[in-house]
Amino acid sequence: NDLQLIDETESRPWGFWPTIGFSALIFVVFSALQFMVLMAFLAFEKAQNPQIDPDAFVQSLSSNGFCLALSAILSGLVCTPLTLLIAKLRKVYPLKEYLALKGVSKREWLKWLLYLAIFLVASDILTLILNRPIVPPFMADAYRTATLVPVLYVAIVIVAPIFEEIFFRGFLFEGVRHSRLGPGGAIGMTSLVWAIIHLQYDTYGVSTVFALGLLFRFARLKSESIYVPIVMHALASLVAMIETAIYVRFVS
Repeated sequence: NDLQLIDETESRPWGFWPTIGFSALIFVVFSALQFMVLMAFLAFEKAQNPQIDPDAFVQSLSSNGFCLALSAILSGLVCTPLTLLIAKLRKVYPLKEYLALKGVSKREWLKWLLYLAIFLVASDILTLILNRPIVPPFMADAYRTATLVPVLYVAIVIVAPIFEEIFFRGFLFEGVRHSRLGPGGAIGMTSLVWAIIHLQYDTYGVSTVFALGLLFRFARLKSESIYVPIVMHALASLVAMIETAIYVRFVS
């Protein structure tokens, strides 16, 4: 019995504090890559216009769609493999189990896609009732300044959902839920952290992101597959991009 208990304890993901430490490392790499893109844009602009105000220009990049797209793509392409590598280093816990790399039935897909559709419709209705914009100003500005709109689509609809789900709903979620916090604590903690990194939105927008994060985490927990929240995230982002495109082209 003691040997079985030891085996079960070892056959788990990284513990709570190693998970937090590795997550901090991934976040540092993620932030450094985004900073490098910002500095590259600043250097290019200064070469073209030496009289620019660096602080004002960097501030403007916070809603520059092309800069945001390149930042998301670069950081996602580096940090996704980094997350996979760190999870794989925990050799006593299979990678497929760690990150829930499992398929699901068609019925399961239909169920969660239906839940997503209900959430998105309800969210838009509530936004209209509260007399708030369906398209946040930040998204509209990013779309207008995207330069290459397909690149923005790739960043928001493909790269970001894959990285964020593998990291938040995969690596971080699995490490926290095997700690004393359990599944409930993992859902709440990772949803809160995911919402906090979306501070480009106002309080209402961050609250919506938090609620959407809860839905993604329940999908991950109940379906036992990371592919479900990845697709849900990608579709939610696609809907947001389509709404933004319609707003920029025909409303604003």
